[in-house]
Amino acid sequence: MKNTLLIRRYAKAFLDFAIKNNMTEQGLADLELITKTLKSHRELRNILSQPFLPKAKKEAIISRIFGDKISDNTLKFITLMLDKNRQDIIPMILVTYRELYNEYKGIAEVTITTAVKIDEPTQHKLLYFVKDKVSGNVVIINKIDKSIIGGFIINYLDYQYDRSIRNELKSLQSIFNDNLYVKGY
Repeated sequence: MKNTLLIRRYAKAFLDFAIKNNMTEQGLADLELITKTLKSHRELRNILSQPFLPKAKKEAIISRIFGDKISDNTLKFITLMLDKNRQDIIPMILVTYRELYNEYKGIAEVTITTAVKIDEPTQHKLLYFVKDKVSGNVVIINKIDKSIIGGFIINYLDYQYDRSIRNELKSLQSIFNDNLYVKGY
């Protein structure tokens, strides 16, 4: 719980700063780039996590990698994270920042998971299942997960509507497992 509050505070502070400096989109793009880089380069994560490495050296590394790719304000924010030894929560700050950014901009992010890619008209038809929960400008993210076999799963905030074949098979399995009339067959 403490980490969640901490992450939210940093994300909110950065968003407030970004709003004041008219750089909300730039801040989001910068955090996405930094998170993507940290996730794909384990060596960089390890270097930044070393307690014996001076903070100035860590800041120099970040500055050399991202100096010309992100805004100076975002670079200052990342430097602050390094000063406070909070580099490990940067990916989680991105997630919270995106949620706060979407709330600020009135964007509803709906994720539709399917076994195969679906076209845009079909995506909009599937929004019918969450129409009473969604408000604002809707952004649809289509994720592909072959393990659901078929059907779809719709996620919006804490709401999930699961009409996947995998879920139906699990449901049938539990019904057959609980069948009191035919034991052992």
